[in-house]
Parts: sequence; structure tokens; C-alpha cells
Amino acid sequence: MAVIVEGKAITREYSNNQGLHGIDFAFNEGRIIALAGGNGAGKSTLIRLLIEEEEVDAGEFVWADEKSIRYMPDDVNFPLALTAQEIIQLLANMKQLPKERCQEVLERVGLWEHRKQRVRQYSRGMRQRLNLAQSLLGEEQLLILDEPTNGLDLLWIAELKQILREEKEAGKTILFSTHLLSFAEELADDVLLLHDGQVLMTGALQDVLQQGQATHLEELFMREIGSIRNK
Repeated sequence: MAVIVEGKAITREYSNNQGLHGIDFAFNEGRIIALAGGNGAGKSTLIRLLIEEEEVDAGEFVWADEKSIRYMPDDVNFPLALTAQEIIQLLANMKQLPKERCQEVLERVGLWEHRKQRVRQYSRGMRQRLNLAQSLLGEEQLLILDEPTNGLDLLWIAELKQILREEKEAGKTILFSTHLLSFAEELADDVLLLHDGQVLMTGALQDVLQQGQATHLEELFMREIGSIRNK
């Protein structure tokens, strides 16, 4: 498998000692990759570095080709006075995409019938689905999603899984962060498991579980954390 991006001794540290402390990893093309761990593990920090919202303190990213990213943040402050259709059309115009693409993504996230409602009328889950819709615009190779299940109900978590599988089938690479280890396990091909800015385990999901002699990620994670705390 070809590597889409490799991280070498990636370091980004904050005054509270959170961040990332010299981590190494490699993400392969055409895979669904879970960036998993608890609060403060360094998941969002790594995403901000990948999209160049922040800069590393040390280390480097090595990209196989020119960087090509679509991004779904954990939350978006959409203009409340605009409708979903106006927002998606504006973003599509910026990407020089046809109008048909706007309808496709809004239909895919179940918002086409609500396209003329102003965003101020949307529930949290509907705003998150609009956030997902904007990330589906374009054809960039790497789709990065930061905690994409936030605000979604069980139905739309299931739909999200299917959407990401469809992206993979279309030849894209998907990287998503989550603190829900069961969600990561159900969806991911590969996993990068973080704790306190360090890599606990990384690799193909089944290899990681086999190496850790665990049936599930939660079992592996709790065992690794217990081992760290007992040192």
C-alpha cells in the first residue's frame, strides 16, 4: 500500500503540557483511518497540524504527492441568516462545482427537503449534517473529519458510516478522529491510538488487536492505560 502522508517525530506542545510529543506514524492511501483516544490525547492537535491551521514545533510531515484535503471540523459557525442551499451553493461556487453537486450532497445528508430553511432553525444534528455536506463537496483525495459523530443520532451515525465507506469505494482516503472506540472499531481499516500526546498503538486494526491480544479496542486501550498508570 502507498503511503499518503508520514509523520516523523511530530511535536506540538502547549503550556499545559498537552499536545503531541514526538510521534511517528504513516497513513496509507485508500484506507479508513481512525485517530482514536480520550480527551486531551492529541487528536485535534494532529488534525490542526495536518490542515496547517497550526505549525509543528519539531518534526515533519512527508506527503507522497501534492496535499489534497477536504475537511470537516468538529463544529462550524455557519451564518444563521442563510439557508443550507445558499451556504452549499456558495461553497460549491468557490470550488467551481456544478449546481447538481449541491443537490447531491444535501440529499445525501438528508437536508434537501430542508434546504430553504435558515440555519438558525436547524437542530444541532442538522447543523452537523450540513457540516458533513460541505466536506463532501469536491474531489480532494484525503477527507479529514474531526469528531464527526458530534450531535448525530443513531440513525445518522449509521448513515455516516455508509457515507465514509462510499468515499473509500470511490478511491478516497478517510481520516477521522473519535473518542468512541466502538465506532472506530466498526468502521476503520487502520488505527492510530493516542494517549497524552503519545502513540499507544498504530497499524491495521486487526493487527493492532492481535498484537495487543485483545478482542476489542476498548479492552486494549484500558489495558494500555492501566499499564501506564501502574508504572
